[in-house]
Amino acid sequence: MDLTEYGSAWIWHPDWIDNRPDAAGGFLYFRKTLSISDVPSRPVYINLTADTRYKLYINKRLVHSGPVKGDENRWFYDTIDIRPFLQQGQNQVVIHVLRFFYATTYATSFPRMPIGGLYVRTIDPASEAQLNGDDTWETAVDVSALLRSDEPFDLFLHIFEQVDRRNDVHLSWTSAKGLDIQEDWGVMLPWRLCARMIPPMNLEDVQFNAVNNVQRPIGQAEWESLLLRRSCAANPTQSLRLPSGSKHHVELAVENHTTAFLTLRFASEEASAGSKLSITYSECYEDDPVVVPFARRKGDRTDKSKKIVGPSDSYILGGLATSLDLHPMAPEEEVYQPFHYRTFRYLAIDIEVPEDAEVHVKGVEVVGYGYPLAPKASFDTGDDWVSKLWSVSLRTLQNCMHDCYEDCPFYEQMQYPMDTRSSALFTYLSSGDDRLARQAIVQLHDSFVPSVGLTSSRSVSSVMQRQFIPAFSLYWICMVVDHFEHHADAAFARRFLGVSDAIIETFSSRIDAELGLVRAFNNALWEYTDWTTRWAPQGIPTALRRTGVSTYTNCLFVFALKKLAWLCDKVGRGAESRRYEDAAGTIVRAVRAHCFDGEFFTDGLALELVPAEEFSQHSQVWAVLAGVATGELAVTILERSLAQVDTSAPQDVAPEAISARRLFTPTSISFSFYTLRALAAAGDEVYNKNFHSFWSIWREQIAQNLTTWAEDAVSVRSDCHAWGSAPIHEFLVEVAGIRPAQPGWSVVMFKPRLSLSPRLKASIPVRTSKTTAILEVSWERTSKGRKEEAYVVNLRCSFREASAASFLPVMVCLPGREPHTIEVHSSKTLTIKLP
Repeated sequence: MDLTEYGSAWIWHPDWIDNRPDAAGGFLYFRKTLSISDVPSRPVYINLTADTRYKLYINKRLVHSGPVKGDENRWFYDTIDIRPFLQQGQNQVVIHVLRFFYATTYATSFPRMPIGGLYVRTIDPASEAQLNGDDTWETAVDVSALLRSDEPFDLFLHIFEQVDRRNDVHLSWTSAKGLDIQEDWGVMLPWRLCARMIPPMNLEDVQFNAVNNVQRPIGQAEWESLLLRRSCAANPTQSLRLPSGSKHHVELAVENHTTAFLTLRFASEEASAGSKLSITYSECYEDDPVVVPFARRKGDRTDKSKKIVGPSDSYILGGLATSLDLHPMAPEEEVYQPFHYRTFRYLAIDIEVPEDAEVHVKGVEVVGYGYPLAPKASFDTGDDWVSKLWSVSLRTLQNCMHDCYEDCPFYEQMQYPMDTRSSALFTYLSSGDDRLARQAIVQLHDSFVPSVGLTSSRSVSSVMQRQFIPAFSLYWICMVVDHFEHHADAAFARRFLGVSDAIIETFSSRIDAELGLVRAFNNALWEYTDWTTRWAPQGIPTALRRTGVSTYTNCLFVFALKKLAWLCDKVGRGAESRRYEDAAGTIVRAVRAHCFDGEFFTDGLALELVPAEEFSQHSQVWAVLAGVATGELAVTILERSLAQVDTSAPQDVAPEAISARRLFTPTSISFSFYTLRALAAAGDEVYNKNFHSFWSIWREQIAQNLTTWAEDAVSVRSDCHAWGSAPIHEFLVEVAGIRPAQPGWSVVMFKPRLSLSPRLKASIPVRTSKTTAILEVSWERTSKGRKEEAYVVNLRCSFREASAASFLPVMVCLPGREPHTIEVHSSKTLTIKLP
């Protein structure tokens, strides 16, 4: 770990109380007047962070928000150039801080230290613009706002607010106090400061495209005139008057599922004080939930006859009592901006105006917020359904990327290795960007707990809610290998071999001496496998509980061992590579001996009569991926289990050895990526045969008007989960046929599946050690009269840097031809004709 910032004071409010029985956290303000004789001619950099989150304002303008989520191992700070926001003379600097209370189980997604703190330092000590942390800062606790702990739809984030701006009159300012913590003799602060690893988030205006279900007295046309205009700046004087004693309900839609900051603007007037506002956020229209928030009934996501249900913010207008001017339109306007970004496709706004008040609504603004993914890949076959799968997959991935990879932005915003491995691969392929993936690998590595022998199953997260899913540590090992495969950074990969080996030893220590298989972990750990109805509520196969062995876990262990062996061989660790290969081979033989009933792989041991429900598609998929099942057996078990039919026992096997029927538990959307990997491993024919029918669940979601992929088809809790973005990988890697043939794309493999589409145009970013290129692939099937059909295949590449290498080495693997390596140049298109 590189500690890159230390030695300056942390400050905090001297009377802050870090608990409250009715809240998950609260807010503070820090302010300072900065006087400068002139605006500097050069950048003025400051380093800034806070526990837990901050927003920096200078002269009523939002400068930056942060920090990137870190934890006790690595707390990030931001380096910010404040020069563009400075003016000659006096400058008002305000830092708005959100603090989650430490000793609670709330806000699982947000790590924080035992005490709060704000760190700020002007990097150049000679600069006139000094903003160092000291007692020249004033601070005040926000007595008007708290972070709700009573929202039934919010079990993980606790970002939703309860605000009464009338209490701003009680805001009390005092001098900030430096935190008296020793920081020498090798003693470290709770926050081990490190520079952020990822770029700033992208901000982009988002427009509402519909106003729905208006409940009078104000008509729909009036609301549309105010809220559907392109910009509030187009007519800043326009407003909508809500009369005294009135109640209003209006629902707003954006075109696609989005993650964004929200701003609600009202005229600042004494008469508005006490008026109540509620904002409810939803991913869709739906029926009443079966169980809040998990079991849902949705169907057509745009059916306005249904309801908007979800978490909400509440806000009471303060009128002239509002004392802080953190918006360019203040003090003429009272503005409500929820601190953290919100996730939604639909909003329900309810306003209640007391008898002695009236409100003038000035507008509602949305600014999209997310990681700057910047996709460079493209894929087109001319088929509408393919185009929709591609665009929805990219949007889903984008909406699950912020300051870390997220499982679902609406509910959890947590970085799980199983989810993150897929998302990182999709990111490499769509944009070539590995910065968020590097951070994820580092953060999950840092979460390793020696006494458990595993990495945390979600990192970063609150220390009060640390969780361990054994299999997820194996997915993290796969992430390390994937990164090397795509980026060939050997020095980066070597940093993680020690913890990878420790994880391998943890699993190896649980191998049963007689069976040669990894036994179940203790009940303190969660051996989650997949979200399926049959394994509800915890996603654990019944066979694991009954027999103490999971075929899935053992096959995943083999899969990780083989990948780690490959990596070790590539980075010069030959002895470790051979050791991992040998261990994998031993477990492969044990799975064949003890988890196979003669036809199919069972979910647990197959040494006795196996209940019909202890078979799954998962066990067949992972038997193939681990190389336990190969050749015709691999094809057979995949085809028959994916066909979802009960199969009778073979005639030549003793009835006491197996069940008479198998009821294959189906995989969920989360496992789709691995099911496709197994089909590809089993052979071209079985993959091609199942390709088009495989996307039925995705096409059904399109028919239900989703704009991002749902978490699963069982509980249907979330409408945005990036593990559903498998089309990105399949279209580019399997159909277009582009993947690294050597680490870091030093040689590119081109092995297209021509039969899956008569025409195709695709491009994919290729990052080598020397340059970044875009490799373009296209083909078209042609036929003349009764002659046999032929394909015309084109390859071309373009390079970002003018002085870069002029060609890419590409290993071409085409039907009926021997693999051979060619040079693909930017100066010309390489055309290959296939009879």
